[in-house]
Amino acid sequence: MSDSDDSKYNVGKDSGAFDSVVGSLFFGEINEDAIFPFPHFSDEQVEMAKEMCSAVSKYGEDAIDGEKFDEEAQIPPEVIKGLGELGLCGLAVPEELGGMELDYSLYSRVFAEVASMDGSTATMLGAHQSIGYRALLNEGTEEQKAKWLPALASGESLASFCLTEPGSGSDAYSIKTKATLNDDGSYTVTGQKLWITNAGTADFYTVFCKTDHEKDGKQVEKISCFAIEKSMEGVSFGEKENKMGIRASETRAVYFDKVKVPAENILGELGKGFKIAMNVLNSGRLSLGAGCVGGMKTILGMATEHAKGRKQFGAPIADFGLIQEKLAFMASRCYATESIVYMTTGNMIKGMDDYYLETAICKIYGSESLWSVVDTGLQIAAGNGYMREYPYERIMRDSRINLIFEGTNEILRCFLALSGIKGPSEGLKDLGKVSDVSSALKDPIKSLGVLSDFAKNRISKMIASKALTKAHPELEEAANNFSSLMASFAIQVENTLIKHGKKIIGNEYPQGRLSNMAVELYVILCVISRTTAILEKEDVPQDKKDYVLGLTHLVIKESRQSFVSNLKAMTNNYDKLTKKVSDAVCQYDGYGLDIIDY
Repeated sequence: MSDSDDSKYNVGKDSGAFDSVVGSLFFGEINEDAIFPFPHFSDEQVEMAKEMCSAVSKYGEDAIDGEKFDEEAQIPPEVIKGLGELGLCGLAVPEELGGMELDYSLYSRVFAEVASMDGSTATMLGAHQSIGYRALLNEGTEEQKAKWLPALASGESLASFCLTEPGSGSDAYSIKTKATLNDDGSYTVTGQKLWITNAGTADFYTVFCKTDHEKDGKQVEKISCFAIEKSMEGVSFGEKENKMGIRASETRAVYFDKVKVPAENILGELGKGFKIAMNVLNSGRLSLGAGCVGGMKTILGMATEHAKGRKQFGAPIADFGLIQEKLAFMASRCYATESIVYMTTGNMIKGMDDYYLETAICKIYGSESLWSVVDTGLQIAAGNGYMREYPYERIMRDSRINLIFEGTNEILRCFLALSGIKGPSEGLKDLGKVSDVSSALKDPIKSLGVLSDFAKNRISKMIASKALTKAHPELEEAANNFSSLMASFAIQVENTLIKHGKKIIGNEYPQGRLSNMAVELYVILCVISRTTAILEKEDVPQDKKDYVLGLTHLVIKESRQSFVSNLKAMTNNYDKLTKKVSDAVCQYDGYGLDIIDY
């Protein structure tokens, strides 16, 4: 990568900040300083993590009964109080305001410990602090923080994040809840929010509303963020939702009937609520990915114990090849997800400015990996897995929501692709003006220069110069393959922009493939970095190094296969046929066939 001032992605700026690693992949570039060495925990972090995880684990053994919570569809108040006393309700809150003030890595590791024990408890805690009062933490004034954070950090009060409405899910900008300015400077909030976690038990609500603004002499609506308290007149709730999974976490509708909110309850800048909400969700997805790691470790431990203890045909089923495939797959997905989560947290600590692409990948890959691992673990458990007396089916029900909330994986794939190609599209603007013969002939001198620069960049990508020089020698082949894949990806990004132009915004087929390729590249990159660090450590036993190297090869093999499949489908696919069949399904309101008739 070039060290020139106009290079798109740099580590080591004067400020110490640097840009998205995933974003650089869309340019076909990578800066190894952002990847190597892998950001393993420092000695201080290790000590803190072990101390906290041990305390959480011990408390969980004594107080967290996932089966009972699920059956009763409630987390007992005394359990929430105990979590608060452990500091788990204020993991990121400054110490002077009663919190633990953990960095992103420690926060994620502790949250993973909670998630390893019970999905409902993790959901309640995540909704409380990962998103519930995160806007207050990010945007609040010192007075606002001092007013609310101590009670929220202690667990005395819980928080809710109120964005989703009956008519707005993934399309957050279409919310209808309105905050109307009053003569005394206060606001009157009217509207409703749907599927709000902690709704009835919370005292503090981060609420996103439309507000009126003047622009160019016209009145326009923008989104603003307000802190609303349960005690305010006009706040009410719907019935508790009867959910498929995470049943003990409380989910309700929240209604705001002419709720008067003082101006000092505005969080951040008026009219900037959409950006505030997106920033909250971007960081919130990180804890979701970390929680998926905790869940995978639990289910893998259960499946391994069963496979070693269950005997058929005179041998443990762990000796049978088809079971071995499953155990290896589960472990490799756990290793891969853990690697991308803590590469991301480590870089956020180091100063990565824009991390929304990375956290989106952590959520997409983590949630889908957890779902696959739970399904595989249940298959190993066979009949036992299907019985409610075992935790497999509960964990499966709890895990399914991860692919839906905090942005469905479908919308996140579109978000990842469209955000990623934004940078490269800027570099193709001039090319777009001369990319057809007629316009090129009108200004041949300018066209020659633009096309020449494009050709040089194109050729440099096609040559696929060695991008990873710091990988361990055992991973040299994998590193070289990564460079080739990254080059192919960057060329496809350009091809897609040239082919579709602005129409790419409405074309989700290539968006999905580009995002899938970006996910797999980031996975490969992170495991190469982490495994390199482990192989270079002198205090790691050789058997663990061999194990890690084996996991790495499995991860890379699977990711490479997925990448190549998506790459080929960019030019050889069934998109038109898929749309035609889907349109027919909608026309027939479903399958539309019956063996009786046809």
